[in-house]
Amino acid sequence: MSKVQQKTARRATIKDVARDAGVSVTTVSNVLNERTEAMTEETLRRIQETIRVLNYRPSSVARSLVNNSTATIGVIVAEIHTPLFLQALNTIEPLARSANYNILLSTARSHDDERQAVNLLLEKQVEGIIFLCTSAYVDDDYLLQLPSSAPPMALVNRATTQDRFNQIHLDNVGAMLAVIDYLVELGHRRIAHLYGPASRRSSDERLRGYRLGLKKHNLLYRENHTAPGDYLAPPKASEQSTLKLLNLSPRPTAIIAADDIVAAAAMRTIQRAGLKIPQDITVIGVDDHPFCTYLNPTLTTVQLPITQAGEQAVELLIAQMTGERATSVQKTLSCPLIVRESSGPPPSGSEE
Repeated sequence: MSKVQQKTARRATIKDVARDAGVSVTTVSNVLNERTEAMTEETLRRIQETIRVLNYRPSSVARSLVNNSTATIGVIVAEIHTPLFLQALNTIEPLARSANYNILLSTARSHDDERQAVNLLLEKQVEGIIFLCTSAYVDDDYLLQLPSSAPPMALVNRATTQDRFNQIHLDNVGAMLAVIDYLVELGHRRIAHLYGPASRRSSDERLRGYRLGLKKHNLLYRENHTAPGDYLAPPKASEQSTLKLLNLSPRPTAIIAADDIVAAAAMRTIQRAGLKIPQDITVIGVDDHPFCTYLNPTLTTVQLPITQAGEQAVELLIAQMTGERATSVQKTLSCPLIVRESSGPPPSGSEE
């Protein structure tokens, strides 16, 4: 085995490069950090060729010790199985990489998981943390008690309004107002809502938007036109709530579901009852999961802009980490309605 082969059998060090190139470690370091103004072309080429032959890769650990920087962003995902959060990750990772930051991923499905994930990322000395949250009402005391030396955070969809952190909220109220506007324009007057779990802020906001939308158009809020649409419960629960609405006389001409999964359960229940969508009843979901375009009919839904939220989180975090901005920012993103086949005018003669 040649000397070069012996060196490349293990991971080469900066000392190996310096020795083989006949220069000091400092000179090699200058090349790695692009400080080559005072260096001759011949020396630069010799060092670059030695790096190539030895397949030398700088140690990120060593760099962090020198620069006091890990160039790493921690990402905590509350529900890794949720397709929406995966969409956000597909945006966050390449954006961070393009800014020369690595991603350290952790999941947290409970409050204790959250604490452990945050503590782990702090131990790893990440330079910032992005938290992709559900809107569950949880205790944020442990976050507020973090020392001032803790890295900046960007919280997406968190049920808190603390201005210590960057926060990106979703405009659930505005989204429901827009849905009611759309349905009223189509001619609907009896509009029902399958509301989400009480443990989520988004459920409260959507119910509030629903009531405000009815009031805006002088439509009566009917208690029996609302029923549980808990997407955390088995689909059977949403099916039973849908049957309850279908058994009303007169029945609603449109149903706004808590999310796309609840909407899919409602659609199946409606079709099994011998009714057509949207000819007999319109169904609208929330989330815009990829499966919406595979349902029959395809599902009209409110799109949660989680990809845009991921982009905003990276930008806000990097601005703080680099010192470009000192204070945290609160943003609210609009949630557009995506019109597909499951919505249409009410049946002829059904308006009150």
